[in-house]
Amino acid sequence: MWAARHNLFSGQVVTSQDLEIRKVRFETQAHSYLSANQSIIGMLITRTVLTKELIPTSAISQDVEVLNNSVMVLPVGREYISTILAPGEKIDLYSVSSEAPFTAKLIGKDLGVLAFDRKGIDFNNLVNLTLIVPANEVEQILSNTQGGNFRIVQHQIG
Repeated sequence: MWAARHNLFSGQVVTSQDLEIRKVRFETQAHSYLSANQSIIGMLITRTVLTKELIPTSAISQDVEVLNNSVMVLPVGREYISTILAPGEKIDLYSVSSEAPFTAKLIGKDLGVLAFDRKGIDFNNLVNLTLIVPANEVEQILSNTQGGNFRIVQHQIG
C-alpha cells in the first residue's frame, strides 16, 4: 500500500518523493486504501495525509474540481446507516417528509464518505458520518438535514 513519506496537503500534486510502500494485511478495508501496484504520481491530494499514514482512496483525485469540496459531518441514526459503509464509498442523501404521504427528495448525489464513526456519539444511538460535499451543495444539504429526517442510499457494491 502507498503511505505518505511526509505530510501531504490538499492541492499538492503527488511525486515519487512523497510516497513509500508499506506492507499491510487487511481483512476487510483494503479497498479503502491505495495499492502500491497503482501509480498515483501526478494526482492531487484532496485532504491532508500525515507522515507514515496509508493513503486512502478518497484522499487523491485526477480532477482539479475536487478542491472545491467541503467536509460535512452529519449525525445519523445508527439504524439508518449500513454497517458495511466504508471510507471512499459513494452515497446519495435523501430528505424524507415527516408526514403522510411520505415523500423522498434527493438532496445530495454521489457524495464521498470520508469517515464513519461506528461507536456512536451519544445515548440517542447517533453516529457521525463525515462526507465530502461539493462546496456549492453545502447550503442545500444543510437546509434539508436540519430536522434529521434524511436517509442514506449506498451505491451498489460491485
